[in-house]
Amino acid sequence: MRRRLSALLVLVAGLVPGAGLALSAGLLGGCGYQTGLSPTMPDGRTAESIGIEIFGNESLLPNLEQPLHAATTKSARRFLDLELRSPGRSDLVLRGSIKDFQRLPGARTPDNLFVETRDVIVIEATLVDRARGVELGTTVVETVVGSAIDIPGREPVQRERALKVAADQIVLSLVAELQYRDTPPPLD
Repeated sequence: MRRRLSALLVLVAGLVPGAGLALSAGLLGGCGYQTGLSPTMPDGRTAESIGIEIFGNESLLPNLEQPLHAATTKSARRFLDLELRSPGRSDLVLRGSIKDFQRLPGARTPDNLFVETRDVIVIEATLVDRARGVELGTTVVETVVGSAIDIPGREPVQRERALKVAADQIVLSLVAELQYRDTPPPLD
């Protein structure tokens, strides 16, 4: 059966441009294949949307909020099967705060010269059921990204990479926790 289905898919894809892609998407959807996380709420509703608030910034480095928001939005698009909406109209709301940012020395040479710096970013995030106002999960993410100091101007790229890694960890840990949780959080 599988061999016939593959042969049919190849035949249709060769005859009609774009038909193979549409047919394979329909077949995968029919088998229950999902492209991203779409968790069920504790009250039984399936979440259809998520809103991402701009995080607060309690660190000493200003202007990290916008790049973190952009990275978190990209992570949500990449990993979730949820529509992105404004936080005031979504089923789930992701909010949080950048708690700390530090640039630390990294690796040293045998002559005790620094050849690397490390950015350490600590972010606390919470996933909220907007309709009920209930916190569904909280996580604290500490991301450490190192970069060689031999090329000037690497700091912004290093910081962007650290925020991307932190955003991926936040989105995946909170939404996957909700989707695969054994015991739901309290309904009050």
